[in-house]
Amino acid sequence: MVTQTTPIIHTFKEINVGKYTWVKHYELKEVINGKSLLSNSINISKDRQFSRANPDYWLKKRIGNKWSGYITGLFKTTYKNIYKGDIDNKKHLVIFKFSDDESIVTIAIYQHYFSNDLNHLFTIFDK
Repeated sequence: MVTQTTPIIHTFKEINVGKYTWVKHYELKEVINGKSLLSNSINISKDRQFSRANPDYWLKKRIGNKWSGYITGLFKTTYKNIYKGDIDNKKHLVIFKFSDDESIVTIAIYQHYFSNDLNHLFTIFDK
């Protein structure tokens, strides 16, 4: 597997603040280091324990006028407000960082890279 140490970084801002209890919708504000691998709108929902995977959250993206199926689960890390996931069955590593009020989410996608040792990757975020 090819190693990529420079992630494509997506920054999203929450829209429809407070409208839903279990779901937050975000709109793309910025992409750094390449072309967006997500859509202009994403949906992050709290896990309602219907899956044995037990992530804290689930990610969907907007395709046309509908939401996709789940792209990845967001799993806790040892760092505050930072979660991890993967796309395409561990083909691409995804790291999420929420602002303290969850109004901004920064998503770093490492294409063609996956590792369980994430400590060296967290340096892209201010811990």
